[in-house]
Amino acid sequence: MHIKKEIMRSIFVFAIALTLGLASGCSKDAESASAATETSRAAFVRTAQVEQRPMLDEVAVTGTIKPQAHVQLVSELSARLVRLNKDEGMAVRKGEVVASLDCTDARLAADRANAAVAVADANRAHAVTERDRANNLLKTGGITDKDHLAAAVNLQITEASLAQVKAEAAIAAQSVNRCSIRAPFSGKVAKRMADVGTMLAPGTPVIQLVDNSVLEFRAAVPSADLSRIKIGAPVAITVDALPGTTLKGKIERTLPLVDERSRSFEVVARVTENNNLVSGLFARGRIRVREITDALVVPPSALVHDGESEGKAGIFVVEQGKAEMRPVSIGIEGADAVQVQGLKVGTMIVVDPPTTLASGAPVQVQNSGTKAER
Repeated sequence: MHIKKEIMRSIFVFAIALTLGLASGCSKDAESASAATETSRAAFVRTAQVEQRPMLDEVAVTGTIKPQAHVQLVSELSARLVRLNKDEGMAVRKGEVVASLDCTDARLAADRANAAVAVADANRAHAVTERDRANNLLKTGGITDKDHLAAAVNLQITEASLAQVKAEAAIAAQSVNRCSIRAPFSGKVAKRMADVGTMLAPGTPVIQLVDNSVLEFRAAVPSADLSRIKIGAPVAITVDALPGTTLKGKIERTLPLVDERSRSFEVVARVTENNNLVSGLFARGRIRVREITDALVVPPSALVHDGESEGKAGIFVVEQGKAEMRPVSIGIEGADAVQVQGLKVGTMIVVDPPTTLASGAPVQVQNSGTKAER
């Protein structure tokens, strides 16, 4: 009887142990299944780390390369163009004659004016003699005061006439000089605007002259950046026609006028390197405002904008296998990096987050995320 009880007790203990073992196995299987399900629902993401490095605060602008000296040489007379000494693309020295007009009428006018000067000068000489004679007669009483005064007045009239014809002769001589169109500075002929034989009116353009030895970069800057642009600020200039070439410049002046339509103002930077540039080229510039030596930066693709808060954004931070949204403040925005505040150096962040990614969602990292991708 005792043996029978022991056998029954052993069977009971074994049954309990078997039941507990089966229950434990089922619990572990359920936990494994839940973990597998969560892993299968995790989003695959690429990551980077928040870096600390120097960053430039720059204002990006577009504009045009223009010469500092650019002028249209025009005819100052009504005359026929008889000779062009310089053609398009040719170099010109300061003071050199680039075009000549028919000077026949101007020379005839000058000759007539010079003849009038000779007559007026002779009349004055005669008036001087008469005045001196009247003075001598007045001492001996051989002339009346009235005749003496008339001699003095006549001298004054002849002197005024002489001055008048001399002025007319000077004008005529100036017209003769204007028959030769001269370069006001050294440069190159950019465009011929009249042909030989053309009858020109005063003010008609003949030649367009440029000085490409000193070039300027002119660009429009939004009025919001008016207080940030300083005289002397360095400018990095690139020209689409010269790929791979970066020119240096400095802000030389700003125009004191904001355009009412575009709400922008114009800046002028002197290009310190010529590199055989020509005027009229489209160019891009980056005006340096300041430099931050220890900026916290992230890739631009890591930012999530809500479209409402200016200067604010969100970033997904990876913590314990989950993506958590963190608000950040945006500082300097560059092409390859954006300055942020609200994170720490080395924090792992999600780059190009999926649109379906939500805060608290599990993620699987596809890369090491050691550096901020650029």
